[in-house]
Amino acid sequence: MITRSPDKKVKRRVARQLPWLLVVISIPVLMLIALFPLLDGWLVAGQADQLTKSARARLDLAGPKGIDSAGRGSCYAPDWLLRLHRPEPILASWGNVGGCGVSGATGSAGGFKWVGRGVTGGIIDIQCIASQNVYLDGTTQLSFSTRLGTNLGYKWSLAATVPFMYTAEKVDSFGEELEAHLPGFGDVSLELTRKLGITNAHTLTLSLTAPSGAHDSVRKGVILPQRMQLGSGVMGASLTYEYTLDFDWGPMIFGGTLGYGGWENSVGDFRAPSASAYVHLGYLLGPLVPSAGLNITGRFMSDRERYLNVNSVRERFTVSPTVGLEWSSDYLAIMLSFSAPCSFQRMDNWSVGIGLQTSLF
Repeated sequence: MITRSPDKKVKRRVARQLPWLLVVISIPVLMLIALFPLLDGWLVAGQADQLTKSARARLDLAGPKGIDSAGRGSCYAPDWLLRLHRPEPILASWGNVGGCGVSGATGSAGGFKWVGRGVTGGIIDIQCIASQNVYLDGTTQLSFSTRLGTNLGYKWSLAATVPFMYTAEKVDSFGEELEAHLPGFGDVSLELTRKLGITNAHTLTLSLTAPSGAHDSVRKGVILPQRMQLGSGVMGASLTYEYTLDFDWGPMIFGGTLGYGGWENSVGDFRAPSASAYVHLGYLLGPLVPSAGLNITGRFMSDRERYLNVNSVRERFTVSPTVGLEWSSDYLAIMLSFSAPCSFQRMDNWSVGIGLQTSLF
């Protein structure tokens, strides 16, 4: 009979409770971020009304500036009032001046999304996102995703994403529990984006995934579990729609994705088709953009591993709150994000990521 030491029990209990604690802390943070722009908007509107009344009073004392159709004096608000902004400077990257949909123009990786201004406008747009996914059973997944994109005119853009992954997990090797490690490149994806609307506030993206990553890797004498594999072994596709709503305090991004994980591969693994809806909100604080988001994903059926189901009905539905902080200059943007996906049955992992973005030439 094998017994665990008290120290291991305590560590395991803390590891299971820590993500829940982070989620509880993130809920009021999400509420504050969501309510702060509304409060700020009311304050700015009140200040604008007071300034307008004061300006009109001063102009009335100075005498009429024109005669309307009724023969009365008329005047208009000065130009400086129409261009009223916050006192702090708001930076914009050299390729992102004007137009809606700027914030939603860039992609995402590992569940994280760029919400701030980002850096675009060159011939080649570059994004690099490093993310660490930690499961409570000890499995870790580290990925480095590099995305290269370019614009094909004013409405079309093309991008390719190349991920590098490193996974570590304990596997059952002929009755003995051993730790397996697997580094390598994952599935390469190619995406084509079409901007819609006069201000490019709507985008439609078609993404195709090539089975370039290994799906039948063997370590410690056994075929590794599906979540440890670098690739799916089959072609995949997804269609994403996004709408970016720009306010003076920041953007709100609404979107949805239909994903097809492909058919069953040669070792009996299958990724079920899915649908997801998400919303992200960012607030502009000079070069900083704090953000919060919520992603809801549902699978149409259970994933299968070696021809056996690996998801219960409750695990097919996942809710992922995300908080982030972005900083941007004219030529470089940096993002920090945290996400804790959970289902009706449990929450078994959390993720943290850092991203860099720039534009060349």
